[in-house]
Amino acid sequence: MAITRIYLDDAALRRTMAISGVHSEQDAVNLALRFFTAHATSADYDVPLHARTAAS
Repeated sequence: MAITRIYLDDAALRRTMAISGVHSEQDAVNLALRFFTAHATSADYDVPLHARTAAS
């Protein structure tokens, strides 16, 4: 596991923790990353989300 220093959206972090029931910020971030990647489609690998939304 990598140790990294990042700036997080405090409100989004708190909502994620409340919805998921996790008790640490690290668990909330890891859960969100796993959720995001679990719901990715093959199109996401061909054209990343940020590229699709920027083109709209």
